[in-house]
Amino acid sequence: MKDIKIRAISGSLYATSLIGAIFSSPYALTAVIFIFSGLALWEFQRLIQFKSIIPFFALALSMGYAIFGFITKQTEDLMLYTSLILNTILIIVLFSSKKINYSYPIKLILSIGYLVFSSYFICRSAYEELIYSPWLLALLYLSIWANNSFAYLFGSKFGKHKLLPSISPKKSWEGFFGGMIATFLFTYFIEKELNLFENKLWVVFAIMVPVLATLGDFIQSYFKRIAKVKDSGSLIPGHGGFYDRMDSVIFVAPYYYLLLKFI
Repeated sequence: MKDIKIRAISGSLYATSLIGAIFSSPYALTAVIFIFSGLALWEFQRLIQFKSIIPFFALALSMGYAIFGFITKQTEDLMLYTSLILNTILIIVLFSSKKINYSYPIKLILSIGYLVFSSYFICRSAYEELIYSPWLLALLYLSIWANNSFAYLFGSKFGKHKLLPSISPKKSWEGFFGGMIATFLFTYFIEKELNLFENKLWVVFAIMVPVLATLGDFIQSYFKRIAKVKDSGSLIPGHGGFYDRMDSVIFVAPYYYLLLKFI
């Protein structure tokens, strides 16, 4: 009972600080994402046994770009497609059951292309052109949380058919579809009230989030399995570390930002 209470309190503090920052100001959002992503990056580097200050400088620089917009379209597109290509490679590695050869260049590319660039797109997802639109980012986080929560509930209650047992034995197809249904309904009602998307793109979003969030969780589980650890850290009591809490949004963010380009 005590563990459940601790988990609830720490989870509430994490969610409240994040949603509060999103609706407070662009500066508060950038500061919180910088701190959370910095801690997630530190945990990720521990997982892959990598010690380098370069990704942290890249993170600070990308946060500055995110809030002030001092970046060319060509550079941003390069960052976006680098993230998308790297994520695709990670998916291929995940399903091929091959082990990544952690050379220095690979560790650096993973730290920056997978995590730092994604942190930039998390922040930039709160903007529609140059206008700060907090609901765009809040929807992403709330949809991911709805998916993960209901996937867990449905999986715990009805889960019989394993999704990818070699990587994450507890995840099931029943949980996956339960999360997808919850995400679809949640997105439908938010879109009905706020009209955030055009041309029924909310349907694409509602399908995209469960699929990519699940893949993001699997990829994090893959890194943890190689490192032979249960959690990426212990900074959030009852939840593990910041990378444990951010694995889904880290993976989804570049795809979401690409989708927002069509709004």
